[in-house]
Amino acid sequence: MQAEILTKRQLKSAYVTVQKQTVRWKEIHGNSEQYVNSLCNLSEQLDSCEKVPDDLAAFLTDFPDLKSRLRAKLLEEMEKMVGKLRETLCSLQEVSNSVSRQYATSMHTYQTHAVELGIPKVVERSATEPSMADMLEWLGDIDRAVRELYLQKQFLLDTLSYDDTRQMQSLLKKWTQGSELDTMVMGILAHLTFFLEDS
Repeated sequence: MQAEILTKRQLKSAYVTVQKQTVRWKEIHGNSEQYVNSLCNLSEQLDSCEKVPDDLAAFLTDFPDLKSRLRAKLLEEMEKMVGKLRETLCSLQEVSNSVSRQYATSMHTYQTHAVELGIPKVVERSATEPSMADMLEWLGDIDRAVRELYLQKQFLLDTLSYDDTRQMQSLLKKWTQGSELDTMVMGILAHLTFFLEDS
């Protein structure tokens, strides 16, 4: 049946792309953690700088602008780290968009051939191959998961306040959340081993 062949071909192409994009997400995300660590360290230095009373040490009279200069330098370095994270965010958005395109194309292909396929064929599964309905649903789950993780990271950067020590301290933990994406995709791909190998 031509409709079945075309739909399964698109699903196979989609999952091959998703597999590659998940690896790319993991690499991009892993590389970004160094910037988050640096940002958190700079935040601690900024906090320490802010806590130094202006009249604490006599030498400050010889360098009256030392504290403000140090603060400016720390903020400049923090801006650089946020810039690196913005670049990371752009790359993660590319991954998210790629996954979304695969899901949209797969749904379009299915909807185009839905009548010819019929419900029994769409929900039919075997010991080595999930049903087309399962594969479409899983693809949608991955699409949502990737998009939600991207939006969470975008929100973290958009609401970042350098002077909020508590927020900065929690940034690393919140940014590194997302390992469940890899676990989720690997779990789904485990069900597709024979389907993806079969050419």
